[in-house]
Amino acid sequence: MSDTNAVKWLRAQGIPFEVLEYTFTEVGADLAAEAVGRPLEMVCKTLIVQAANRHFWVAIVPGDQRFDTRLMAAAIGEKEARLADHDEAEKITGYQVGGISPFAMRRKLPVVIEETLLALDRMIVNGGRRGVMVEMATEDVVRLLEASPAGICSG
Repeated sequence: MSDTNAVKWLRAQGIPFEVLEYTFTEVGADLAAEAVGRPLEMVCKTLIVQAANRHFWVAIVPGDQRFDTRLMAAAIGEKEARLADHDEAEKITGYQVGGISPFAMRRKLPVVIEETLLALDRMIVNGGRRGVMVEMATEDVVRLLEASPAGICSG
């Protein structure tokens, strides 16, 4: 299968990562984790969030935790935040929901990463197409995305 924009971009950065491919059936970090044989806490969701001021953000959260829009709003200094509609998320990122990668999006957005992920040596994020994920060092994800850690999940 040909490389996605995200995979091409990561290769250009010269950092080590592993491409994990699986047969996509439906959206779900739990299904993706099972398909690639990795723990759910390593497999992350890339969420597009809209703040009350109409600015968009990326939230990276572990598959085993629940994203909290109130905590996200507090982390970005806004009164409220909500998940972007699927169509809106796809238009902004250039990726399909279920395959949204935080790398090489159509628009560069500020990124907040769930702070508990920093305890992991490696993590997995979508690779830019449904059924494609990339596993890499957590510190590389944070550095490449200039991600700000914050507590944005509740349980």
